[in-house]
Order: sequence, then C-alpha cells, then structure tokens
Amino acid sequence: MEDRYSKFKKLNWLLTESFEAERIYYNASEDVQQVELKRFFNHETVNRNRFSYEISEQLVQAGIEPARDWVQKGNLDRDWREERKALVKAKPLKLLKKCRKKDQENLELYNELLEKKALPKEILKLLKKQKETIENAVEKCQKYESGEEALDPSNQPRVRKLKAV
Repeated sequence: MEDRYSKFKKLNWLLTESFEAERIYYNASEDVQQVELKRFFNHETVNRNRFSYEISEQLVQAGIEPARDWVQKGNLDRDWREERKALVKAKPLKLLKKCRKKDQENLELYNELLEKKALPKEILKLLKKQKETIENAVEKCQKYESGEEALDPSNQPRVRKLKAV
C-alpha cells in the first residue's frame, strides 16, 4: 500500500498546485477590468477546475485519498494588503505575470510526472492533454504581456471622418 501511495504522491501534489492555480486565475478575473482579459482569466479558471476534478477522479479510482487542502476558492486566501491592492487598482500585466509564473511551475511538475512514466497510461495521457492546454495559456499570457495581443481591443484609436460643410 505504501509503495502504491508513493507512486501517486506527486499526482496529489499536482492536484494541490492545480487548485492554487485555479484560485490565482479566479482572483485575477475578479480584479481585472478589461473584458478580454476577464474572459481569458475566467476561461482558464474553468480549465484549472476541470483539471483538478480529473486528477482527483483518477486518484479516487486508484484508491488514494485526494488532497483537499486547496479546495477553497476565491478571495479566502487574501489578506488585507492584497484586498487593498485589488481595490486601489489592479494592474493587468502583474496579474498575467503571476498566472504565467504559476503555470510554469505546474508545467515542471507535469514534465516530471510524464518523464518518470510511473503512473498508469490513461493518467499519463490525461496529464499530457492538460499540459498542452497549460502551455497554450502560457503562450497567450506572453502575447498579452508583450503587447502582441491587445489587453483591451475596444480601446483602439478610432479614425473620425470629417464631413464637408
């Protein structure tokens, strides 16, 4: 039993990290004002929630108790300083950087699990699919940060047509 648990220990750790990533994206979606970014953060929040559920489901099927430390969502983990910062002014680039950083940390865990190949094939296939989705989100964050994609597409300069009198 102990050997079986040790195989799934990193997967349980990935589950807690996935919950944390979900919370970071959720808080970012609450704080940001740009509609395009709010949609992106909400979409990624849903993805991270689905990832957590899928990993948890695989653990239960293997007879392992999933870690439930990070199940709480939203603003519950914030202290008064973070609340004040969010109310004063949310900086979208900082939020993007925070989300991207967490995703990159999680990608290292995914790579480690996929390289060891100690888990069953169906779990490895699931992790590979999740990893690809996270890589796409990291790419999108980088595009927003670099300015390749506009943070607020509706804020483009408009050209006015002058009418002759």
